[in-house]
Amino acid sequence: MSTAITVYAVSDMTGETVERIVRAASAQFPHSLVTIKVLQHIQSAEQIVAFIEAQADPGSVAVFHTILSQRTREDLRRALQTLRIPSIDLLGSTAHVMADLMGVSPQATPGITIDDGSVPSHFDLA
Repeated sequence: MSTAITVYAVSDMTGETVERIVRAASAQFPHSLVTIKVLQHIQSAEQIVAFIEAQADPGSVAVFHTILSQRTREDLRRALQTLRIPSIDLLGSTAHVMADLMGVSPQATPGITIDDGSVPSHFDLA
């Protein structure tokens, strides 16, 4: 028997990036099993936790986020660990690896979009 889940896609901006990633992953499962709730323009971990706790979500819950503020990411990680809710820091983890390689801190500027980033080169290996 399959379990229905609720995924919270959380962002300190519009949520477009995290929503796209979560939707791409959810496409691998029947629509009836995954409910996505996008929380946008968040300002604190407390906001997120309060919203999740106020929901009467059946099934399992996970949080995926693209939060720029390191403090908010850390507060959220601690709060979700206490609640035993799995989470993935999609943007912070990626930026952290890049920062370590370059020896430069990320700007952590809300509102920067994918269009402001580097343009990739594509290689078809098929």
